[in-house]
Amino acid sequence: MGVFDDWKAKTRDAVDIAKHARNPAEVVKALIPAMAKIRILNEGDGLRQSAPALIASMRSSRNALKGHIIDGAVDYRALRESREFAELEAAAPALQHLRPEDLPTDADRNAFFINLYNVLAIHGVIALGIESSVMEVPSFFNVVRYNVGDEALSLDQIENGILRRNAPHPATAKKTLADDAQAHAFAPGRVDPRIHCALVCVANSCPPVGIYDAEQLDTQLDMASANFVNNEVRVDEAVHLPMIFRYYPQDWGGRAGIEEFVLRYADDELAAALKGAFSRSAAFEYNRYDWSLNVV
Repeated sequence: MGVFDDWKAKTRDAVDIAKHARNPAEVVKALIPAMAKIRILNEGDGLRQSAPALIASMRSSRNALKGHIIDGAVDYRALRESREFAELEAAAPALQHLRPEDLPTDADRNAFFINLYNVLAIHGVIALGIESSVMEVPSFFNVVRYNVGDEALSLDQIENGILRRNAPHPATAKKTLADDAQAHAFAPGRVDPRIHCALVCVANSCPPVGIYDAEQLDTQLDMASANFVNNEVRVDEAVHLPMIFRYYPQDWGGRAGIEEFVLRYADDELAAALKGAFSRSAAFEYNRYDWSLNVV
């Protein structure tokens, strides 16, 4: 993508986001983060539990939400008034007692923080009264937070600071965690690009909502990646890809890594089309992002 094309794409992204904003003030808050009010959604003392009990409690609350997830979308209206959501709110303050040693393996850490990201995003929609698009509040991914261990972590910090090992944010090119942040200790040993097929930003262009377990994580992430590739990638004169490949190309190792990834997960028909496109160095084009809420 040339400099002019990149500028056009970024301008289009900004327009797509701004058109959903509740009012101009919300756009300003996104541009000037210091003006945005942080919303910590699990304040309170929280019951101190052993590490296994805490993780089991959060897993139980997470699994209870399944009944409000239909074909990967969320029934927010029913969830808002549900017993399951009340139980999640009651359990979430205990996250402040989590310690890095409670999640000893990369599978433990990736599964836990993928699920936490997805639950916090859903919780944030309800807490902020989002009706049609998360971009009603463009600063959403910075302002909704959970206390985890000793720090209040935003969605941006969970994704870019922990799961992506403090790689720069794709929009700001800045790191989301301070160099001395204690949350670095939660990061896995390496970045697994399959996380991008599992993290749900509560928009229609995101992957469907799933529940992930450390014991089955490799299989589950392979399934999520195959589902995402086969539903979102298409080929004509160009290769049309989900926006995540433009946002995070370094996580795959650039174009060659992206080609390898999509070929790995493509079904036979798509793989044949992709091989032909890659052999002629077809251009990459990126699907326009649909920020409409992933509501049932």
